[in-house]
Amino acid sequence: MHTRYEREAYQFLAVYRFLAYALAVMFTQIAPFFTAPRMPPLQLYIILSTLGVYTILKVFSPLQWRERSPMTYLILIGDFLLSILLVIYTNGLNSSFLLYSLTPIMTAALLFEEKIALALAATASIALSISHIALSQFTDMFASIMQGHNLTLLIVYTLFCFVVATVPYRINLNIRRRIEREAIIEERRRIAREIHDGVAQSLSYLNMKTKTVSDLLSSQNTMQALTEINEIREVVQDTYEDIRESIDQLSTEIRTIPIMTALGNYVREFGQNNGIKVRFTAPKPFPRLSPVAELQLLRIAQEALTNVRRHALASEIEVKLETNPQSVEMSIKDNGRGFNLLDLEKSPPGYHGLTIIKERAEGLGGTVDISTAPGQGTEIKVSLPVEKVRL
Repeated sequence: MHTRYEREAYQFLAVYRFLAYALAVMFTQIAPFFTAPRMPPLQLYIILSTLGVYTILKVFSPLQWRERSPMTYLILIGDFLLSILLVIYTNGLNSSFLLYSLTPIMTAALLFEEKIALALAATASIALSISHIALSQFTDMFASIMQGHNLTLLIVYTLFCFVVATVPYRINLNIRRRIEREAIIEERRRIAREIHDGVAQSLSYLNMKTKTVSDLLSSQNTMQALTEINEIREVVQDTYEDIRESIDQLSTEIRTIPIMTALGNYVREFGQNNGIKVRFTAPKPFPRLSPVAELQLLRIAQEALTNVRRHALASEIEVKLETNPQSVEMSIKDNGRGFNLLDLEKSPPGYHGLTIIKERAEGLGGTVDISTAPGQGTEIKVSLPVEKVRL
């Protein structure tokens, strides 16, 4: 299953490959200067026909580049070698297939690492230079680099190769950095709000309670003071658990692993740390999402599980990821005590996490559906539109 980025890259490469082929056909027919002067017409038509079939096969057999298997690299290198050999065979720098030979370099720039694209660009330029320098001594098909416009063509072709190899990667890098920067700013705002709603309120409550204990001790009411101290201990313990949970959430990284792996690891650790049976299911393979979408889905799951730990008194939780052509969905279901949905409208202390979940989902154009009732557990379903979350 291809991501949106893959589909758009393939569409661009297909259009360019067809356009470059059409221009090559046109140049060979109306501008003989661009073809080898001694190439028989029949041989030229065979080359054009073969290249046409090859172009159709390449367009309708897209490269499974994300597999990063040796085969993907061999296919890319084979495409590059074929293009360069075609250019060399049809008059080098005066070939009508120069634009076509840029296709594998574009493929590497859009779908592979920048260093591979740069290596192909350098190889193409060096191969053409060596071909003209060496073959000009033995055949009339190749003119010397210093003859006519060959040096100018070589410089222009080299520049085009390196621009094609570099620009897509740099554009993608800048876009990724901007998205990550915006995500960091938004995450800081949410952390500040969560600290205000959680830790800050607990500290305010503790300050009030300690004053009460002080007054009780002053009035020699020792038994009531001990009761208040026990309540303080419980609040301190809850606050400690909340802070530890927040640290665990923030330390969970998804930069180098997909959401399914990151979420599965977190769910397993959550169950072990809290003595709750947690079952996690997801389809394989699961599509790669944008960095922002993966981060928000992970944070939603973490917030939902934290709410279960704090309030639900559940013994079992099911976390499920699903995908369909329209949306990416996640559900968190527990067998806890549940609650009355009308309480959400009153925004009671302790349920602000559900508001945060809704804000995260709505920020990605998604929706949140909560099914619960006292004594019947709770299920939170998050649905995110595919076009806004797929990479």
